[in-house]
Order: sequence, then C-alpha cells, then structure tokens
Amino acid sequence: MLYLLYIFVGLLIILGVNLMITGLLAVHDMYTRRDEEEPTFDTFKKYFAKNNNIPIKMSDLFN
Repeated sequence: MLYLLYIFVGLLIILGVNLMITGLLAVHDMYTRRDEEEPTFDTFKKYFAKNNNIPIKMSDLFN
C-alpha cells in the first residue's frame, strides 16, 4: 500500500517541476518581448498557455 503513496508523490513532483519550468519559460518569453507588449498577468497567461505541454482540458488531448 505504501507504493501507491510513492507513486502519488512521484507524480506530484513531476507535475510540480513541469509547471515550474513552464512558468519560467512564460516569464522569459514575457520579458524578452516586453518592447512589443506590456508585461502583465494576461501576457503571462498567454505565454504560459503557449509553453504548456500538459493538457488542461479533455479536448486538448485530441487536438
């Protein structure tokens, strides 16, 4: 039963690291293009969605 906990913790670590890297890439894109558009939270969300490789919705799996 303890192995299920290890699997769950491993998945949380993988997802956390993936979201952290995606966030860092979004901040990088946002600030490298700050001359073209103002760095706001909406700009961050745009680049976060562009860099995200985890499907957020079920429909994203089939596109």
